[in-house]
Amino acid sequence: MDNENKDQNHSEEEIDWEVFFNPDDKQEWEKEKQHKKKRKKFIVKIISSLLALALVISGLEVWVSIFNLPAINFVKVSTQLSKEPDIKEYKKSVVTIEWDGVKGTGFTVSPTGIIVTNEHVVKRTNRVIVHFNSGDSFVGKVIARHPELDVAIVDINTENLPYLSLSFEDDWEKSAGDKIIFIGNPLAFTQIANQGTILGKVQLTDWEVPVMMIEAPIYKGNSGSPVLNKNGEVIGVIFATLQNPEIETKEIVGVAIPSNYIKEIVDNLSMDAP
Repeated sequence: MDNENKDQNHSEEEIDWEVFFNPDDKQEWEKEKQHKKKRKKFIVKIISSLLALALVISGLEVWVSIFNLPAINFVKVSTQLSKEPDIKEYKKSVVTIEWDGVKGTGFTVSPTGIIVTNEHVVKRTNRVIVHFNSGDSFVGKVIARHPELDVAIVDINTENLPYLSLSFEDDWEKSAGDKIIFIGNPLAFTQIANQGTILGKVQLTDWEVPVMMIEAPIYKGNSGSPVLNKNGEVIGVIFATLQNPEIETKEIVGVAIPSNYIKEIVDNLSMDAP
């Protein structure tokens, strides 16, 4: 028994507890722990910075597409034009048409809520939301489509609305060189007034009638914008841009549906009404 105790005591004496509790080792372990924490923080910081940079780049791409020099210029021109009393009045009749992320322009042609826009703006829907610059919004129903002219009619069935008059003139082809005003909702903006010049007519492939070609700063969202003459009458509706076919450069021009075609459509609606 005594021998066993001696052996046990001897074994205990031979154990070097400093191996487990050596202060130097403990310091090294703490240093390593702190180093791992710092490295983890550094990696997290790098990842966060990369994500932030990606978001900034993505944001810049959006804003650069919006706030390029021509866009900044058309906002400046719109601000100047919008001070004119006549243009302030025209804007009351120009609306924003929206549905499921699609945005375009339209304008009232009667006090009862008949609105002209492009057929491609409302191509896959029968219901839209119509916003006026007064802040009022209405649910609109698409009541007529004329894809051959890219024209659609929306009805919001209300009363006492401001509206724009359609021109009776059918000799618009003689108006080359005339100055025009147009109002629409290009890019991320709304109620932008701008100016341009009628260049003449152009015959598009698969179109039976010639359309109006205008020199003007037109962007996505201007579809459905009314083109106004000096008397404030609508002489056309913007529906697209294209490369000017009359010159060899890559100049982009706007094209508009002459209002005499649209007037026939609106007049036929009135005749069909009960």
